[in-house]
Amino acid sequence: MPVLDTLKQEIRQLQEREGFLQSNIKRLQEQLKDTQASLSEKTTRATTLQNHLVPVSRLPNEMLLAIFEEAVLSPPADKEMWVPIDISHVCRRWRGVAINSARLWRNIWIIPSVNFHLLEAYGARASASGFLDIHFADWRERKDFQRFDAALEFILPSSGRWRSLSIRSICDTKVQHLANKLRKDSLPILRDFSFHALRPGQTCIDLFSTSDKCPALKTFDAENFSLSGSLIGSRSKTLQVFSGLTSLTLRRHSNDARSLRIMIDFAVFRTLVNSMPGLTTLALHGQPLRFRIEPPAEGESNLVSIPNLQNLILHPKVLKPRYLQQTISSIHAPSLRHFELVFPDSKMSGQNVVELLFDAKTKKPRFPLVSSVVLHNASNSSTASSFVHAFPYAAHVTLGGVDVGCIPHVLHARVYDAYPYTYGCTYDPRASYPYWHWLHLLKLRSTKPETMYIVREWRRVERERGHPPLMVYVERSEGKWDLMLM
Repeated sequence: MPVLDTLKQEIRQLQEREGFLQSNIKRLQEQLKDTQASLSEKTTRATTLQNHLVPVSRLPNEMLLAIFEEAVLSPPADKEMWVPIDISHVCRRWRGVAINSARLWRNIWIIPSVNFHLLEAYGARASASGFLDIHFADWRERKDFQRFDAALEFILPSSGRWRSLSIRSICDTKVQHLANKLRKDSLPILRDFSFHALRPGQTCIDLFSTSDKCPALKTFDAENFSLSGSLIGSRSKTLQVFSGLTSLTLRRHSNDARSLRIMIDFAVFRTLVNSMPGLTTLALHGQPLRFRIEPPAEGESNLVSIPNLQNLILHPKVLKPRYLQQTISSIHAPSLRHFELVFPDSKMSGQNVVELLFDAKTKKPRFPLVSSVVLHNASNSSTASSFVHAFPYAAHVTLGGVDVGCIPHVLHARVYDAYPYTYGCTYDPRASYPYWHWLHLLKLRSTKPETMYIVREWRRVERERGHPPLMVYVERSEGKWDLMLM
């Protein structure tokens, strides 16, 4: 039939055309694929060359790694473990630096939103560092106990690699559960421990009262750490744990009645400190110690001798602390190099303790070797000169609060010819005027314009007398022009 033959012929033509078009499509697809690959390669090259022109790209890998480590150590809230991940997704070079740097992956945060796949990645990438820094934080409620226990079971097998352990804002149930788990595991390289209470009265004593498996512990920073005489007997395992400490920080969560019961009796504190022959740093925040009203029993002393103590840090958190005077009087530290006394911000100075910085009999400074001093709201117009005399060899001084207006004023107002002194001479207690002969670095916090005028005039006089220039740093100044006065 002519019609059928015509249709068959048209079908053959269409099939031939379809084959031709399919062949062209295949050829064009191959060309498109090659073009896309070439475009990607050239785009990558162009981006790489352009990135080389950016100043940050000129930084060596070692400097980049140092910056990344700072970012990891101070992560934003709820992003503790995501900082290294974000860094590794910026560019190829950053990813290479991050992935191959085990130090970026050794900070492991066990928080309620913990991601177990993320924990696995951290564990694998941190394996080369040999140690881990573990942080338990923000388990405030009793719920999610199973998730907390699962996280513990996941991380406890690596306890032999824990270098530091931090516990912050965890409810009592989970703290006790963690303590029970740690009793079964050894922490052979644990060096640093810190505990921040969730509420007043919460304590972490159970974490260490029966454990003797922390032979490398050097730094202990604990809030509401309560001790009784029975816990620190001569054969107590608690003393064995703390015997190697070089830094001890004790904090009291608050000053309300609920935290009174966890204050450490001075006799117990003295026994504890005497078990630490290598202690070099002691920091007390919020009055963690209490002293008895009655005089010490026969054979006891009100002094605790810390021969190797280099740094003494006192932050009472109230202007009129109850036991600060007894605390300062009780510490005998002949090798002290750094003294820090910080009261809360206020328009008035804190409790007067300057007389306790001098020997009651000889009237000489009790800490004459101190070279670094930090004072905040510690002095007033009548005690500023005594603070200067108390630290005759001060070289680095930081002043804040009312101290900024008092101490520079007495230094500037000194009578230069009151006694024949020359710059750099040794301290002579006979000098009647206050002056720091060795001072070369002064930091001022929360300064006011009138204070800056005094400091500027003081520096001008020092230059005229031929003394080496004094370096002055200003922190949190009120107004940009304050800095220009220097």
